[in-house]
Amino acid sequence: MADDYSFMKSGFDNLVHEDPTENIASIVLVFMENAVKSAAIYVKHAKRNSITPEDIKRGLMLEIFFIKQRPNMLEQCEEMKKTINKILEEEDYESDEGFDEDYIINDDEPFRESECQCAMCNCMNTIYTRWEGFTPQTSIEKAMFNHINSI
Repeated sequence: MADDYSFMKSGFDNLVHEDPTENIASIVLVFMENAVKSAAIYVKHAKRNSITPEDIKRGLMLEIFFIKQRPNMLEQCEEMKKTINKILEEEDYESDEGFDEDYIINDDEPFRESECQCAMCNCMNTIYTRWEGFTPQTSIEKAMFNHINSI
């Protein structure tokens, strides 16, 4: 009589495995969302009407330094995963939630640094100095660093 022990688990590999692409996508999208929000604040303080590609680049650069310090990053990523899943489940999903119609991306408006002296504007105005001395540590920082430098 053969004994069947197939019901027993060793403790190895009995965890639920998440799709790593979903995690990466949520991190990148939260990263970009936060960078664009910073760029929008900067544009508002600069008294301009549209976000330029330079504003976005500076926002992305700044976000590299902020991403590890954000206390709600995990929650933002979890919310983004829910949004991604909702989009994938509903083919006709359309949402303008969080979209600020006051700001548009405009390649024609010339970039002009903000004269505001707040901490955000100071960081954005001096971001290239900080960027020159930055050495990315993690693989995601390295990937983002390389992509931002190619802009």
